[in-house]
Amino acid sequence: MNLTKTAILFRRFIKISMLVLGVYYGWMFFGGPGLKTLVKIIYQTKEPPNPIYGNLDPLEFVAKEVTGDQVYKLNTKNGRLPGSIPYKMNVYKFKPRAFSYLAGDNAMKDAELIGYENQHLISDLKGTVYKWRRTDTNSYLEIDINTRRIFADSDIVRNSARLYTGKLDDKGVINSAVSLFSKLDRIDELYKEGVQKVTYGYVGGTKLYQTNAQRDTVFARVDLYRKLNDYIVLGPDPKIGLLNTFVTSPKNEKTLVLTYPKISAYYREIETKTNASYPIIDVSTAWNAVKNGKGVITSVVPAGSSVFDKQDTPVVSEILVDNIYLAYYENPDEKQLYLQPIYVFDGKYKSLGSQGGEITIYLPAISGQYVKPIAPQNAPATPVTQ
Repeated sequence: MNLTKTAILFRRFIKISMLVLGVYYGWMFFGGPGLKTLVKIIYQTKEPPNPIYGNLDPLEFVAKEVTGDQVYKLNTKNGRLPGSIPYKMNVYKFKPRAFSYLAGDNAMKDAELIGYENQHLISDLKGTVYKWRRTDTNSYLEIDINTRRIFADSDIVRNSARLYTGKLDDKGVINSAVSLFSKLDRIDELYKEGVQKVTYGYVGGTKLYQTNAQRDTVFARVDLYRKLNDYIVLGPDPKIGLLNTFVTSPKNEKTLVLTYPKISAYYREIETKTNASYPIIDVSTAWNAVKNGKGVITSVVPAGSSVFDKQDTPVVSEILVDNIYLAYYENPDEKQLYLQPIYVFDGKYKSLGSQGGEITIYLPAISGQYVKPIAPQNAPATPVTQ
């Protein structure tokens, strides 16, 4: 091969190499991650965050107890972190509760609606928590007149013979739950247009079991979640809605004590119009924080169990994260002033000697420079030996 042919082949090689590199870097910058970074920079410049509430209080999560040394692995469908995470999100105010001289009277009306009369009252009316009990249904009701929180519990096992089997369906139980909370004035459009989760169950011996067979259904648990601009609002446990109730179909009972044997209602109004927005930490930063153990495990459901079972402390050795998304966090704590965004990491866990199960981890999503530092806990005094 002479020098002329060698030179021609070399020039062709250079051209092909430049073309390949040009396509690769063109994709990386204009069609792939580079484009997303460029768009993010443009929008951050054009529409920067507006942190008008100043530095926010740090969020308080409720950790589920687990044992073992956890190793985190990314297990998404494409093996990558999500690329559609916004650079900022709105922050919303909770409306302050208005003082009412009629708070006690309203609690008595709510109790009557559910099926508790004055003769069922077992507390005095001097405190802030009123309590009722019905022996005929082995039922209990508690209402905090200040926070308006409701907790009701009836013995479904004992009353199972008074309930129809196989007469419940999704539409009916969801409408029934929404109707209950509407009558109790503890629901808004964010809940009605939000997410409704239905879990069916039956009574076996002295326990409640989950079922997917409609013919066996004795009760349905309905969990309601708010949504704000397509983002779900989660509570301390993502498996439990802050409004939830059990729904049944009593045979001959007109009282709602058996129609809604279990009720848990915590409701605060949100100011849905806001001008406040805060920067969100990058998803890769969030993932690194979780891998380093800075996330909080808020739900652990062993395989083969259900929401009706009492969970033991599991051994968690490996966590496979299947899904990463943003949500809002509401803690049933009157001290929380603002509804803030969080990262949610859903996945599965593995455990030696068991089938593993499902797991969820929370991580605050707002950039740390816009969050107040966590106040140090006072160290216990050292005892003095005399």
